[in-house]
Amino acid sequence: MEEGEGVKSSNKPDIRLSSPFSWRGEKFPPILDSESPDHLGRIRDLGIPYIFDIHTHFFPETVMKLIWRWFDNVNWAIGYRLPEKERVERLHHNGIKRFTTLNYAHKAGMASSLNDWTYANYRNWEGALPFGTFYPEEGVLSYVKRAVEEYGFRGFKLHCEVSKLNLNHPELAETFLFLQAKQIPILIHTGTAPLPGEFTGIQFFKPFLESYPKLKIIVAHMGAHEISAYASLLESYPNLGLDTTMVFVDFLATGKEEEVDAAVSYLETYQNQIYFGSDFPNIPYNLNHPITKILDLSISGEAKQKILYRNAENLFHK
Repeated sequence: MEEGEGVKSSNKPDIRLSSPFSWRGEKFPPILDSESPDHLGRIRDLGIPYIFDIHTHFFPETVMKLIWRWFDNVNWAIGYRLPEKERVERLHHNGIKRFTTLNYAHKAGMASSLNDWTYANYRNWEGALPFGTFYPEEGVLSYVKRAVEEYGFRGFKLHCEVSKLNLNHPELAETFLFLQAKQIPILIHTGTAPLPGEFTGIQFFKPFLESYPKLKIIVAHMGAHEISAYASLLESYPNLGLDTTMVFVDFLATGKEEEVDAAVSYLETYQNQIYFGSDFPNIPYNLNHPITKILDLSISGEAKQKILYRNAENLFHK
């Protein structure tokens, strides 16, 4: 297997050979950026001025390094282990000119400070769309309202596995009703991939969706490992979407090959409700890989344009 060549990087030696997650094919995709990513010309040919990545992570550096340490412990290579400024440059280098600032809290007392940090810093990241987070705790509605009404946040991120978060927790009901009324999107990691959690899975998500049917929701990783179950809800809930994060790639942490291959048809059928996501910077390959994988799929050019750019633009009305 080969790593490929690219621009200067501070990555540690390749640890992908020891990953507990399987890979498709006989070669690893390159982990470093090329000087001129070949997908840039291809997206221009489709009338895509730039890519909108709806699933990119920004944490305070101390927290980000702790996250990287966790990934190191499971031999999950980090493709963009770089200082924050350089990470933003890598996004732009790959034609990703708009992106989200996803983070999440794993304990009480953390979410509000993450929101404050995001608000204080997101203007330093050209193209960033500020997202907040929240947690079932006293005062949650108050700091979510502040994030929307004072900070101007455009969305929120929740991670049911890491946060051990039950979407049906009564302490969150008023917050969800507020965001539903304001039509503020929430991107939620609710699926069981790469690892299941106490409150992950369709059995927790479906009653939540039924309680807030007009809430704008994007399910991360297309709900893997239950992609078909989440996709089956799209027709009945037009405000529901799925993101492609780490699904159509050679790294199979979010599904077996047959599950991923079967999900391709959803991209055409539900092309208005699918959003491109990368999981940057915590990916074991360069950004060309997930973008090219979408471009190589046997779906229409119109679907590719919507997934890579237009759907997110429409969601946030520029």
